[in-house]
Amino acid sequence: MLRIETSRRRGDVFLRRDEYDDAFGLREAECQACDTFAPVNDSGLCEDCAGKLERDLIRKRDWDYTASAFAVPPEKREELRRFVIEQYGKDLELLAEADEEKSTRK
Repeated sequence: MLRIETSRRRGDVFLRRDEYDDAFGLREAECQACDTFAPVNDSGLCEDCAGKLERDLIRKRDWDYTASAFAVPPEKREELRRFVIEQYGKDLELLAEADEEKSTRK
């Protein structure tokens, strides 16, 4: 369990360094993807599901939404995608496949 301390001098709230280094999330709650009770991140996902989401976003080349590809130069992104596919396979783990048919609006 994380302990939050406050500074009496300024009223700042901070986590003790030794306690937040190993923690995944700041709170325990039900994961939005797998419904297990575990530490979750700001998106409400446990560590396993957050990893699956990151890999799915990389597989789909959705670079704007993956934190793992944030500082990766555009020419290296395909190399990252190939690495993920080699390590974890080409199938999506968490996200649903998009429908092939797109609705047409006029």
